Amino acid sequence: MLRRLLGDEAFFRGLRRFYADRRYQKAGTDDFERAMETESGRTLDRFFERWIYGSSLPHIRYSSSVEGQEVVVRFEQSGEIFDVPVTVTMTFNDRHVAEEVVSLTEAVVEWRFPIVGTLRTVTVNADQAALGDFDRK
Repeated sequence: MLRRLLGDEAFFRGLRRFYADRRYQKAGTDDFERAMETESGRTLDRFFERWIYGSSLPHIRYSSSVEGQEVVVRFEQSGEIFDVPVTVTMTFNDRHVAEEVVSLTEAVVEWRFPIVGTLRTVTVNADQAALGDFDRK
């Protein structure tokens, strides 16, 4: 999930930094976190606190609608806020499929995607790449 949250470029730079900095030395989770933070430019305290040291899962409710020429997906986390990369899959009548990874980092995240054509379905986390309890409103 960290790779999906940071993106491939930052994630693999972080791995290379971690390896270079800690090669032939004792290394811990804090060392890995620091390498990822340095390369991504992001603070990852909450991600590591929830996913590595914690034991709960996020509770996420979502809804989707079409507004004009955009699909709008609204996510709401209740309880502890997690940093979660979630795949949104849109299927169109012509069988074209578009997927986007949406980073949920706040209690409420609204995501918009321009659509061309007739939208058939919107699914959230169909690839089951994000852990958590997902409920459609």
